[in-house]
Amino acid sequence: MTHRVFFLNKLRPGVDPSDYEDWIRRTDYPVARRSPAIRSYDVTRIDGTLDGMGVPTISYLEVIEVTDLEEYRAAGKTPEFVELLEEWATYVELDEALHGPVID
Repeated sequence: MTHRVFFLNKLRPGVDPSDYEDWIRRTDYPVARRSPAIRSYDVTRIDGTLDGMGVPTISYLEVIEVTDLEEYRAAGKTPEFVELLEEWATYVELDEALHGPVID
């Protein structure tokens, strides 16, 4: 069964989105995509609501397809991922972290 992890993120006040996106390309993607626990990983910038009404509550959506949720959690405790998450936290205020199986 395919399992996905979602991070609904908002940038910290004063963080330039282009700096964050450069960091994603330069650091986040290469480290995360090397993990055997991650099948795919993409970050999407949220530009607006579909109906054009109101302001989105998040800035970015991360979608991670994992091999196994416990394997993914264990990978997050490795020194490389701990360092990655520390850097990530300088850019992002985490709004919500979610996970669940894909309905086939």
